[in-house]
Amino acid sequence: MYKLVESLEEGTLFHSIWMEAWMEKGFEPEFADNVLGRCLVYDASGVPVGTVEFKPYVPRSDEPLNELVPFDDHPAILLADPGEIAEVDKVALLKRYRGRNLNRLLATIVLFAQQNGIRHYVTLLEPTLFRALRISFHVPMSQVGERQFYKGDDVVPAIIHVAEFYENAERFAWYLDTLESLDQETVLST
Repeated sequence: MYKLVESLEEGTLFHSIWMEAWMEKGFEPEFADNVLGRCLVYDASGVPVGTVEFKPYVPRSDEPLNELVPFDDHPAILLADPGEIAEVDKVALLKRYRGRNLNRLLATIVLFAQQNGIRHYVTLLEPTLFRALRISFHVPMSQVGERQFYKGDDVVPAIIHVAEFYENAERFAWYLDTLESLDQETVLST
């Protein structure tokens, strides 16, 4: 399902996937030095199809994200310990794999959060992805600010309340189904 990037080869693959997806969407590439983790997302056949990057989020800092969007004013951010908040970035699926692998990418985001004590993600989402997450996957999230143009395309600033997934998994049938299919894949691959 997903693998943390740990080698130069995996890093090169990670960058090639998100760069291809972002260039196709018209986003400007940006690189981060300080990351909590980078993940490659795999389809059911073991093909790497997507990426996601997790970065530390520092409330009330002069980071560009804080200057762009008032994440710090949201009650979830105000009440959370700083270590329970992260930024999710470089969310990308290669075009030919998009429809059937979004659940795997989203499950990767949830599993990383659970394993690292993250309760909330701050993020800038492409509007179509924002809508799909809200309508198809019932992602618990809050829109923070208006849709705006940023680095090549429109984005919707959002806080994903990711702890709701791992604390109330029974409310998200797609998530339980994805975890079950991952367990079966693990059994089949051993």
